[in-house]
Amino acid sequence: MTQCMMSSSFCWKVIGNFLPLGTNGPSYNKLLHKLTRTHCFGLVLYSRRSWLIKMTTILRTLLLHAVILCVMQTSGVRIESVPGSVEQMIEMKLDGTVSLICRHKTAARTDMELVWLRNNALVKLENNNRGDNSSICVTPLTHEDNGAIFTCQRKNDTTLNDSVTLNVTYASRTNGSEEFDMEEQETLVLLCDMYANPAVIVSWEFNGTQLEHTAGQVIVTNDGFTSKLTVNKLDMDLHRGTYICETNSPKHGKQRRTFIVRVKERTIRFPVMPIVAGVVVVFLTILLAIFSRRKKIAKCFK
Repeated sequence: MTQCMMSSSFCWKVIGNFLPLGTNGPSYNKLLHKLTRTHCFGLVLYSRRSWLIKMTTILRTLLLHAVILCVMQTSGVRIESVPGSVEQMIEMKLDGTVSLICRHKTAARTDMELVWLRNNALVKLENNNRGDNSSICVTPLTHEDNGAIFTCQRKNDTTLNDSVTLNVTYASRTNGSEEFDMEEQETLVLLCDMYANPAVIVSWEFNGTQLEHTAGQVIVTNDGFTSKLTVNKLDMDLHRGTYICETNSPKHGKQRRTFIVRVKERTIRFPVMPIVAGVVVVFLTILLAIFSRRKKIAKCFK
């Protein structure tokens, strides 16, 4: 009803613009009303026709997508996993086991051969494991399996394929404790494992106080695998005590490793090795001198 009223008003305005100026009276009003109704009806029909064209276009598009989906469902390649994957990503723990099953959905042929790729490298399969249903098992999962991409595809048509990525999670091996007996002026090196997935945040403490990455003679570095704390020229009063390495993981929580460092005064060691080496050199020199003068020495005893 609202659309009809708006169309009538619009038609009345347009037709009125084409009537001669100064026309009025009942006859003109009847004519104007008749023309208005006729043109308004035409505009409504045109509006309905546009709507039908749009609906036809939408239905054709939906039908095309349905046909494509049907083809994919009947002739596509799909990987299933045990346990299941989420958005082509399989999350598993270290040392776990995952089975990948590739299914070739086809309604016409059953002689399709499937192949597996790991990071674009061909996986060797048994002859009876290359048909419409092919499977591989990865066990035990290692650090090298994290991020590995497994792809299943038709041998003769690589456009039909499916891929999954392994996300192997593992915690850093941080828990535990160690003890060190050191002497002054020596260099202390403490190592803390931080190799984990997802990545961890590492922090160091000394006697309950947070350590900065570089503070005086204390230097903290990491290479993504190990966090290393180095103390050059140990001082008994400054550097003995308890060092703690803490790793914080969003998945595995916090872990702590304790290092108990004892520092004592530097002792003066007797240089045994240099003295022994010197004695040996002197002894060999004497023997060589005697051997070179053996004839003269022999004459002296005649």
